[in-house]
This record gives sequence, structure tokens and C-alpha cells, in this order.
Amino acid sequence: MNLRRTVSKTCAATLLVVLSIATPWISANSHTDSFSFALIGDQPYNNFFEPATSQLIQQIGRERHVSWILHIGDIKGGNEPCSDDLLERRLDQLQQSEKPLVYVPGDNEWTDCHRSSNGNFDTQERLEFLRKQAFSKPRTLGKQGFPIRQQIKHPYPEHLMWTQGSTLFLSLNIPGSNNDLLNPKSRNASTKKVKQLFEARSLAIESWLAEAEQLFDKADPRLTETVIAIQGNPIDGSGGAGSNPVKNGYARFMKSLVKYINTTKRPVLLAHGDTHRFKWDKPSLKRFGGTPETDALFYRVEGWGHPFMNAWVQVTVTPGTKMPFEASSISLPAPEVSN
Repeated sequence: MNLRRTVSKTCAATLLVVLSIATPWISANSHTDSFSFALIGDQPYNNFFEPATSQLIQQIGRERHVSWILHIGDIKGGNEPCSDDLLERRLDQLQQSEKPLVYVPGDNEWTDCHRSSNGNFDTQERLEFLRKQAFSKPRTLGKQGFPIRQQIKHPYPEHLMWTQGSTLFLSLNIPGSNNDLLNPKSRNASTKKVKQLFEARSLAIESWLAEAEQLFDKADPRLTETVIAIQGNPIDGSGGAGSNPVKNGYARFMKSLVKYINTTKRPVLLAHGDTHRFKWDKPSLKRFGGTPETDALFYRVEGWGHPFMNAWVQVTVTPGTKMPFEASSISLPAPEVSN
């Protein structure tokens, strides 16, 4: 008997039970039952645009076919203060959603808070504040939130895991600004400290992906695909076009993603923000070690961000099919004009 494999199977089965118990709102539908969620993010960027974000969330709340909302991060502008009051107000805005809302931390609300225009905050202190405000309980935001599983072990409570039908969802703290690899003078941190923080978070991310991999073990083929949500754009964003992990803060994660796809041999959708333009494509993962087989299973979607706040992205999943993901841009209805 291969004891390591037996233990791994047992851990995977246990985790599946935990996920099933933690998400009673999700029905165990057949693999072909489609569902949709809404993708928004990178907004609002100032007080003037707060009503526009509220209107967007309210409109999505009236869409019967949308199960929940994914806000991909950046709930404030890059030049706004990272004050307690502002962050609390923007998070409260998300809490007003009539539908469950999953929030992913963005660079503007922690990574970039060292900037003088942001208040010269300590970035790790701001991340801890976000954790207390948005991730203190294993539950999403919104008036009708649903239970989720958090990565408490490391601890990185902003790393979430949940299922809908046979689809596995993960959210990871991988923000813009080159995944927090930048170290300008305003950060007041040594290069050694920046690398230590990056290494600790990278190890937590890899551990979370490894736990997810176990769920796709051949002993229990219940899950059929994965959706991974991050804020930063690791493909054509602030990391550049290279794959050197010393310069590209996303390279290590992307290589782990390639491993994840090759291990699970199931489709993966990467949902991200940061560059504010709708993208729906299948970019190649060759520079991160991917093969044609890897590329065939990989999908990427990005939602609209500031100042494009009159549209959102509908992501539809048809579990267990060869091409399980579909994404489309939805514009808000034009306001009625009275005669």
C-alpha cells in the first residue's frame, strides 16, 4: 500500500466534506447545469463615482440569472487615502449588495498605501486592517452572503475556497503593482523584508493550490473545473512580458498555475482585474512552462474597471463540458427619458 497516496486521498475526501458542509447554499446539481456570476472590480476610484458603483451593484442584484458577484479588487483609487474611514465605507458599500459578493483585495487598498498621497501607511498594517474588516468570518460579503472556506493555517484569511455544483472556486491575494514586489523609498522597507513577505505569501498561495489539487484526485472525480480569482494582471500587466521571477512578480504564481492545470487536467478560468478593460481570451502559457495541452485547458477573463462603470461581465459556467466557460460584456440599461 502507498501510505502517502492513501493519506492524500483521505485528506482530499475530508476537504470535500468540509466544502460541502461549508456551502449549503450551493445545490449539488448535475454537471451540465449552467450557472452565472457577475464580474466587476477596480471601482469606485473616488467619492464622485461611488453612486455609479452602487447603481451597478443594484442593477446586478435584479438579474435573476446571476447567482453572486465577484469584485476583483481595488475599492479605492490609487491616489486616495488608505484611511480607516474610507476603507470601511467602501467595504460597507459592497455589503449592501442584495446578492452574495466575493471580494478579492487589490493593490490600491494595501500594496500601494505607502504612497504619500495614500497617507504613508505601513502596507502590512493596512492588509491586517482589511482582514479584520472583510475576512473576519468565513462568509462572503453582501446581505445574503454564503459560507466559504478560508486559509487560516498560514494564516491568509483572504484566500478563499468554495464550490458551486461541481466547479471549484479559489481566490488569492495576488495584487497589482507587480504582486507587491516593488520597493520604492516611500515603502520604508528593506529589500530583505520585501522578499521575506513575498516568499511567505507565495508559499501560502502554493499551499492553497496544492490543497485544491487534491480535490481532483482520481479517487473522487466530483469536481470538473476551477475558477481562480486574483486582482493583478499576470499576463499583460505590471509584471512585464518576461518570466524571470526576480523581475516579474507574477511568474512564480503562473508557473504554479501551469503545474495545477497539468496536475488536475481540467479546465481553469483565471479571472483578474487591474488593467480595467474587458478581456475574454485564451493566452498561451508557454513562457511559464505551459504546453499546447496546458493552453487548451486555460481561459482568461478580465472585467471592466474605472472609468468604465456602466458595464459588467457575465461569466457562465456549464460544469463538466469540454468548454465550460463563457464570458460576455453586459451594459447597464439606458436611463428612461421622460417626455
